[in-house]
Amino acid sequence: MQKTQVHYEPIALDDEFPITEPAFNTPPKYAHIHNCFEMGCCYSGTGGVFQIGAKLYSCNPGDVVFINEKEYHVLTEATPENSSWKFLNLAPADLLSGYISPEENLFNTCSFAGRNFKNVISEKDEPELIRLVHILFSELEKRQNRSSTYIRAMVWAVFSKLRDIFPDVDRESRNSAGEFARLYPALSHIARFSGRTLDIPQLAEMCNMSVATFRKHFQLHTGMLPLQYINAYRMKVAMSLLKNSNLQVVNIAYQSGFPTLSHFNRVFKKEMGCTPVEYRKTHSKLG
Repeated sequence: MQKTQVHYEPIALDDEFPITEPAFNTPPKYAHIHNCFEMGCCYSGTGGVFQIGAKLYSCNPGDVVFINEKEYHVLTEATPENSSWKFLNLAPADLLSGYISPEENLFNTCSFAGRNFKNVISEKDEPELIRLVHILFSELEKRQNRSSTYIRAMVWAVFSKLRDIFPDVDRESRNSAGEFARLYPALSHIARFSGRTLDIPQLAEMCNMSVATFRKHFQLHTGMLPLQYINAYRMKVAMSLLKNSNLQVVNIAYQSGFPTLSHFNRVFKKEMGCTPVEYRKTHSKLG
């Protein structure tokens, strides 16, 4: 059995201007946590599937992702060859210190996590927020001498808008990182190997739990039983590929982890109310 780890990957930020330029390399294969806030924009391609804590997102071009330092995450089914993403990392409190009043509560990003926070946001849902993020990314790529103050202003605008959309800080959000700690190995393994046969007893063993305890703990913190979560992950992969690729449906079924096309069709129709072919006709981003 291959044991899956969760990694801490600190980002080195400049003390005077703690924000990185947007970039995209091959995503880490393992679930990981940074020491700072992360933003990402999907520009084109399949988009992939983001697992953030226990949350699952099928990503599309135009989507923006926000991840704070408390939530482990991994992007799968996306490479520089099939998707165009760019990510930046920043320390908003340090970046804006001295430029805004602490009373504005923008330094506290702990509410941008947990079950009640939607990490991946589409242009359709929040066009103004997405526009602000794209301006920020564009300015960082230019990095003109005059732009440092403007970039700080755009960071302030993004976080102000994000605070308007998600105003509440609750205890669940504050404790989100620790809440899933015991499940990290299993969740990370599912993300890496969702296309393979996954064995519940092995997942339980990774978390040093009995199968019964694992099922109970898993359902408590994800709202789903392990097999339901695995199928949900596979569905997110399939939906992303149906919308953003030209792969044949049978190949999507196998790549997503479904053993046969008939099983894939049956599960997909049960969950989505339509067949994969019908879903592609309605949702394809390729025209």
